Amino acid sequence: MRKLVFASAATIALAVCGTPLNSSANAAVGSGLSPTIQGLDLVQKTDWLFGGHKHCWYDEGWHGPGWYWCGYSHKKGHGWGGPEGFQGWKR
Repeated sequence: MRKLVFASAATIALAVCGTPLNSSANAAVGSGLSPTIQGLDLVQKTDWLFGGHKHCWYDEGWHGPGWYWCGYSHKKGHGWGGPEGFQGWKR
């Protein structure tokens, strides 16, 4: 959801400018937006994929804190990936 909101905000900001940011006529506006757009982190990784399954971090699950298949944290015996550090992932 956050990613969608940030992407929408960036799209609206670019639409308000009216011209591409690399245009020499719009250099002042482009340089003013650049730090704002860079701070949005629009490429935030939201899905961790391994073995054909998306994994999500859960603080509380059937095997304790760790990575589980998304939605499987309380389905005992299914979906356990591993603790923090599984596949080099941090929570």
